[in-house]
Amino acid sequence: MAPMLPLWPCSSTCNDGLVQNLQKVGIVRSAAVFDAMKRTDRALFVPRAVQDEAYQDSPCPIGFNQIISAPHMHAQVLELAHASCTDILKPRVLDVGAGSGYLTAALARLVEDAGGRVFGLELLPTLARSARKNVSNTAPNLLKTGVLSLHCYNGWYGLPAEAPFHFIFVGAAVSSPPQAMLDQLADGGQLVIPVDDPRGGQALVSVTRRGSCLLHRKLMPACFVPLVRGEIYKNRRGVTSTDSELQQ
Repeated sequence: MAPMLPLWPCSSTCNDGLVQNLQKVGIVRSAAVFDAMKRTDRALFVPRAVQDEAYQDSPCPIGFNQIISAPHMHAQVLELAHASCTDILKPRVLDVGAGSGYLTAALARLVEDAGGRVFGLELLPTLARSARKNVSNTAPNLLKTGVLSLHCYNGWYGLPAEAPFHFIFVGAAVSSPPQAMLDQLADGGQLVIPVDDPRGGQALVSVTRRGSCLLHRKLMPACFVPLVRGEIYKNRRGVTSTDSELQQ
């Protein structure tokens, strides 16, 4: 049986209240993450039908049989990204499984003042277009300045053309971290990814590159859908998508 996740008393009726509650319980610790989350309104990244659930500290459906992770999980990821990118000039961040674009946008807010860039990858064409629309409606300057870019792309292999990365987050679970992503880490860079436990359940795992060494550590229990290899998905669904679809 998968481990039970803790219940976080952080829900609110507005975005500011949600972020403040996450700060009160110590999940949001840095001013940078606090600011990034306050500037990225979660309700604007979920369908209208579920916007009244946007400020609950729980996962939320975003359509296409997908969900957006709970705010406390996103806050944890943002704090890890902040730790990896602090004092880095022009940090590069990869978000695999961009979903609605919420976390991708928050990551962009986190690194924009340092001249950073965030690349969001989403395998589902309809969801990738939706993510781009969400970002365009809420933070168009992130797209115009190139701080954030969204790609309909098979995230299993990372994004080698834009590597190396100082931080990579994968919003889907694997049996072991893909070698392609490990190869794309900058020295000191960190990969955060849910990994299946052979005994059951999952753990969010951090892998940090130190020269030729990779340091692994378990962070917390997790519950994510599996990361799908692009070829398998295309064979099952007949998907033939390219980045150009995001421009339409």
